Amino acid sequence: MSSSPAPSKEFVDYTGLIRRRWGIVVCCAALVFAAVAAYTFTVAKTYTAEAQVLVAPTGFDDSAPAASKTQSDVNLDTEAQVAKSLEVAKEAKRLLKYEDSENHLLAHVTVSVPPNSGVLTIAYTDDNPSGSANGANLFAQAYLNQRTASAQANLARQMDVISKKVEDLTKRNKLLLDQIPRTSGATRTYARSQQQIIGRQITELTGRLGSLSTTTINPGRIISNASTPTRPSGPNVPLYLIGGLMAGLLVGLGVAAVRDRLDTRLRSAADVERMLDMPVLLELHPAGKGERLGLLPARSRNGQEVHELSHQLNAVLGHGNHVILVTSATDGPGAGLSAANLAAALARTQSRVVLICADLHSQESARLAEAPTSIGLAEVLLGSRSLRDVMLRSPVQKRLWVVPPGIDTDLAYELLQTRQMVHVVDQLRSNTDYVVIDAPSTSRSADAQAIAEAADTALVVVEVPEAKRKDLEESVRALDRMSVAVLGTLVVPAQPRTETAHPRTGRAVRPARAPRPVAGGAAGAGGLGKHGGLDLEAFGDGPPDRTVIDGPGDRPVAGQRRSELAKPEADMDAEHRAPANGSEPDTTSVIPRYSRHDDPDD
Repeated sequence: MSSSPAPSKEFVDYTGLIRRRWGIVVCCAALVFAAVAAYTFTVAKTYTAEAQVLVAPTGFDDSAPAASKTQSDVNLDTEAQVAKSLEVAKEAKRLLKYEDSENHLLAHVTVSVPPNSGVLTIAYTDDNPSGSANGANLFAQAYLNQRTASAQANLARQMDVISKKVEDLTKRNKLLLDQIPRTSGATRTYARSQQQIIGRQITELTGRLGSLSTTTINPGRIISNASTPTRPSGPNVPLYLIGGLMAGLLVGLGVAAVRDRLDTRLRSAADVERMLDMPVLLELHPAGKGERLGLLPARSRNGQEVHELSHQLNAVLGHGNHVILVTSATDGPGAGLSAANLAAALARTQSRVVLICADLHSQESARLAEAPTSIGLAEVLLGSRSLRDVMLRSPVQKRLWVVPPGIDTDLAYELLQTRQMVHVVDQLRSNTDYVVIDAPSTSRSADAQAIAEAADTALVVVEVPEAKRKDLEESVRALDRMSVAVLGTLVVPAQPRTETAHPRTGRAVRPARAPRPVAGGAAGAGGLGKHGGLDLEAFGDGPPDRTVIDGPGDRPVAGQRRSELAKPEADMDAEHRAPANGSEPDTTSVIPRYSRHDDPDD
């Protein structure tokens, strides 16, 4: 039996992570949000003031005019960087009488260039409103002072260069004037022409020097003085709070993902297939909130799933006498729920089925089969009763016999791991099609492993979301060591815990008919047939199958058909009396023919 591979993760899987770990996500988001909020409302408020400076070309700028943001000779991108330079910071520190370093002062300043303008916007941030306005104005003034000083330095360098050239040309002109009277001819003519050229150069350079000496430097001006801000600019409360909430959600999702990765609990059939690579043969859907699943009607949604499982087992195991062990990876009622419903579904396939309630500390499977609290398997193991005495035909399914746990369960508990239990299973195997054993959980004791010696196959029940990966792995490993084939897993929702005792009132179980005497003293042999197994014909046909006519819904139901209630008692006995040839009565008329489209739940 195989199962389709686990599907890849989709968006629903990630939303499932949030649903499972919403507490972690909410806690982390709340903690981060609270921390950011506390910081936001306790941190000192800051105020920002802005001063705008119109930058004018001085003619002696250090920056090249190319690639500027405006049509002037000033490159404002370069000027924005100059405004935040250490030279400007030193001048601003002097004006502001700032005590910290220049780098600390620059941390308060931002310089921006509005698009398509020749203006620099200098913003200064301080924890005092008047301090921010004063800082912006003085920093702008420091920038203009630095710009003026830089232009004056460039002008002075140019004037110095011109003065040196004039001085050099004057010396050469004096030498030529001294040489002209002492020469004649062509030499005198050449000397005179050189003297005239040098004279013109001296005149030109002298004029330039005079022009530079009278140049007025205009670095620009402050066109908008910073005003004292009336509202704090920081912290930005909405931005901080929204950012804190988003950061908290991200942290919460990360922590939830890590926690979910470390959590080995199995939460769905997909987890079983993905983590353990094991086929899931049955997945039951949960009942209403706070309700427990019972014996599932055949035409309910969950009942259809169990019925499909019974057909799969018929196809895989084939004809013959088979023993199916149903155990759970964790301690809970899941194994009893699965065993009882599987036994009822197999009985509906015209098979003789015996349900052994081998979990002596649980009445779940016996309760679902409507078997009363009476003598049972415990008394058989103790030797005080025979199988004939304890076997009961289930009131809800006429081809289903039940061996209840019994009364002296504490005394018989240790006998589950003896050969006597195996002998009981072998007795029931001979005259039945299926023996379904509701075994104790493998996490509680080694009883399931011991009983597995008599089983042909095993089914492991996984109660989600309580079962853990380690528990299921150990359960399968323990059964493998007993050389019993584990066909797959049955995934059932964890059931609410209730009392295991179930006193029954107002309904009596139909008593078994007296056995036919057989050769060899069958009664003295504990009700064994001629082949060493129980003669199940001795128990009669029992009541009709009520699980196939109940309305849809995953709840245990009771009561007979209205048509049967109207029949005389004699007619009902005649209807369910075994034929003369000893074979089972024809019950094909009560076996439903249905498809999944008939299920109203779907």
